[in-house]
Amino acid sequence: MYHYRSCPFCAYTRSAMKHIDIKVEERDIARNPAYRAELIKGGGRAQVPCLRIESNEEVRWLYESQDIVRFLQRHAAQAADHAQTV
Repeated sequence: MYHYRSCPFCAYTRSAMKHIDIKVEERDIARNPAYRAELIKGGGRAQVPCLRIESNEEVRWLYESQDIVRFLQRHAAQAADHAQTV
C-alpha cells in the first residue's frame, strides 16, 4: 500500500489492516521518491492511500481508503473460508 505517515486516510487504512490482522507491504511515498514515482507511473496519480493489487497476471490500483478496507475485509474473509474448507 502506498501511503505517507501523516495522511489521515492512510492512518484509517493502516488501523483497519491491524484490526483485520492482515499484513500488507507499506511504501511511504514521502520518505522514498522511488515509491512516489512507481505510484504515479502505475496508478496514474500520487493520491494515497493506494493499494496495488496483483492477481492473475494483472495489476490493479485501488484508491480511496474505504474501498481499500472493504477489499481487504473481503480478502480476509475469503481466506478464512478457504482455510476452514481445507
